[in-house]
Amino acid sequence: MRVRLAERGDVDRLLELMRGLARFEEYIDDFAVTRESVLKHGFGDARLFTAFVVERDDGLVGMAVVYTIPWTYTLRPKVVLKELFVEESARNAGAGKALMAAAVSHAESIGAAELIWTVMDGNRAAEGFYRSLGASPDLKWNNWSLSLGD
Repeated sequence: MRVRLAERGDVDRLLELMRGLARFEEYIDDFAVTRESVLKHGFGDARLFTAFVVERDDGLVGMAVVYTIPWTYTLRPKVVLKELFVEESARNAGAGKALMAAAVSHAESIGAAELIWTVMDGNRAAEGFYRSLGASPDLKWNNWSLSLGD
């Protein structure tokens, strides 16, 4: 198993993994990401996100998608882990840890002050996984959202 930066040739499988997360987190009915949008926003010089994939002999089994907030009150970037997903067949084999290590390495390489993410309420397995890496919930803040029209 190895982790690497996603390549253009991975786009179809990356999209499948994104859909897998959308099914797991129950927002598949609102999932609007397309092959074209992944290519446009995830690859090239003007990309909006960076994706890492974990690969086994039988193909890609996981992904981590991150984006950067260029600066905050620290005057340093902040990296947001937007998506982390490992197929069930590859869980508990180190794929998630390897993807998180890639995200951390990426954040460190750009001088980020921190790596942040959200966890779906009630996902105790994810909470346990992140705690095993030394992470802890940010009790100072809670997430809010405002849905906007089409």
